[in-house]
Amino acid sequence: MLNLSSRSALTSLSLMVLLAGSATAQSPQPAFPVPPAPPAAKSPQPAATTRGPGIDAFMKIRTPASPTLAPDGTLYVRDWPDGVWQLYRVTPPQAEKGANTIASFEPGKTTITRLTDFKDGLAGYSLSPDGKRIVLAHAVGGNENTQLTLLDPAANGGKGSMTPILANPKVQASANLWSRDGASLYYSANDTSPADFHLYRWDFAADGGKGAATKVLAKEGSWSVQDATADGSRILVSKYNSASDSLAYELNPATGELKDLTIKGDQGTAANEIVGYAPDEKSVFIVSDHVEGIKRLYNRDLATAKVVESLPDLKAFELDGAGMNREKSLVVAVTNEDGYGVPHVYELPALAKVDLPTMEKGVISVNDVRDRTLVWTLSNARTPGLAYSTTLPKAGAQLAAPLTRQLTFAETGGIDLAKFPLPELVKFTSFDGTPIPSFLWTPPGFKKGAPIPFVVNYHGGPEGQWRPGFDRTIQYLLSRGFGVLQPNVRGSTGYGRAFLMMDDYKKRWDSVKDGVEAARFLVKQGYAKAGKIAAYGGSYGGFMAVATIVEDGAAKEPVFGASIDVVGIVNMKTFLEQTASYRRKLREVEYGPLTDPDFLKSISPIEHIDRIKVPMMIAHGLNDPRVPVGEAMQLAVALQERGDDPELLFCPDEGHGFQKLRNRLIFAERMAKFLDEKIGK
Repeated sequence: MLNLSSRSALTSLSLMVLLAGSATAQSPQPAFPVPPAPPAAKSPQPAATTRGPGIDAFMKIRTPASPTLAPDGTLYVRDWPDGVWQLYRVTPPQAEKGANTIASFEPGKTTITRLTDFKDGLAGYSLSPDGKRIVLAHAVGGNENTQLTLLDPAANGGKGSMTPILANPKVQASANLWSRDGASLYYSANDTSPADFHLYRWDFAADGGKGAATKVLAKEGSWSVQDATADGSRILVSKYNSASDSLAYELNPATGELKDLTIKGDQGTAANEIVGYAPDEKSVFIVSDHVEGIKRLYNRDLATAKVVESLPDLKAFELDGAGMNREKSLVVAVTNEDGYGVPHVYELPALAKVDLPTMEKGVISVNDVRDRTLVWTLSNARTPGLAYSTTLPKAGAQLAAPLTRQLTFAETGGIDLAKFPLPELVKFTSFDGTPIPSFLWTPPGFKKGAPIPFVVNYHGGPEGQWRPGFDRTIQYLLSRGFGVLQPNVRGSTGYGRAFLMMDDYKKRWDSVKDGVEAARFLVKQGYAKAGKIAAYGGSYGGFMAVATIVEDGAAKEPVFGASIDVVGIVNMKTFLEQTASYRRKLREVEYGPLTDPDFLKSISPIEHIDRIKVPMMIAHGLNDPRVPVGEAMQLAVALQERGDDPELLFCPDEGHGFQKLRNRLIFAERMAKFLDEKIGK
């Protein structure tokens, strides 16, 4: 499964984990006519409102996700009609071979089969090249220790049967790559050392057909398999140290020899993302930011080590990622153009450009390329991640009709998505002159100069990026008269290496100052009034939501009036001590090492609790392995000890974010009420 929507988009078959996906509901026009499922938990009733649908209606807008096509035209998707992600198979009414196989995936015209029933949902899946096997990733209660299970979708009359590949609740595993014939699977797991991910090959025919694992690489660090030669004698592997330091190697699995393929920059490190072997297996495509700090596609010759830029016509923009189809006849690259995703396709080996149909502007993600069929999704303010397939012409050939088919359909609950407001890309100048790109959302009828209550929404990461995609919560807030600003503060991806590293270690608080300047921009420009702005974020965004009100609390003219911290960090020292060990080394690069406790203390909001002067809402999952729940509890206790009464929400069956519909609805309802009471009109 190929996904080019983010920094980690590679040619490997990495399982997609969506911690904050769509919620679901039934309506007269379902996304798919889903078969009966266990009854869902009762959802909380929304507060009475005269301003249109309640927040539960917005949160239940859904589209099936993670679309993958099998060779026979069968479509696999993840969906959650009962509130939790599960795997579904969508079969055309007539499974005819050829291009027309995928012509009619429409509501009422397909056969839907539910294939999984995990209590805590399906984290992701990966389909073998021949479509005969599926590897499932699933964890318990949000703890992210994903287990791997083999699914035979044809067994039991098409209902499927499951066999464990890795079943150890203390271990996290991830499927990386299928062999060309689908007879084996490469995966990574931290079973030997909690802090290190070693590489394995699972051979399905081994041990009399039961399957068995062989370790192919056992070295310190976070490793993954990206590609292999047709005969499996050479493997491309990567080692991830940080967002600005990732390495590429070729491994000889027979000898264990590693050949360094990393394309390094002047600073000695660079981000290297392996795309895969070229068709002749004599060179390797790699996305690297070693030149000008911008991620571009290069080809490295294995014999001479010569490096050549592959797509110079795209050099103006950073790449989200790149990948090839299984046949090695096409390479696909997606450019990140001010947050908008734009796909490009080229024919190998000459890299001749292939024409694509006109696509609506938004965040376009490439999910899969099978032969000359491109499967992609579109997300923008009015399109909730709909999936399409496009039959690609030969390079230089005219486009033929019908070229593009819609594969998935949205469940809207009767809400007219076409009326949803679109965001505006704006930039404000921060305290030191750095321009900060941001997406500004305002409700229908808004006029600049007539201030309204606003939410400044910070992304996680910190190496993340706000993009102009579909967002249920934002649209609900707009319907209630709120505005939303999403600043891509320094340290965000999508704007080059220099911007990405502007917040590392000792420069951490500069990004916090950017976050405060975002709110001041709203006041200066007449969008909002001081005191009618809320800081809001999850994960690192949760840290920002607390740190910004700490910074603002010392100002002569504070601008924030409330804060919402979701699974955020408040004490850098205890966070680094208690986070999962495999994440500690990665995060020390960003925030500073445990060997520098004085600095960690200086950037910990909990150490400046006296500066918090606005009401707070704190929400966290008890099973969070990334930011342990103790972070939220420290903050809650500190506020209560000084006489404050923060709004608290702790979910016992969640981890780093809220996956289950019932929990998402509870949080969303209480969040909306909190904003209404604290900064609303």
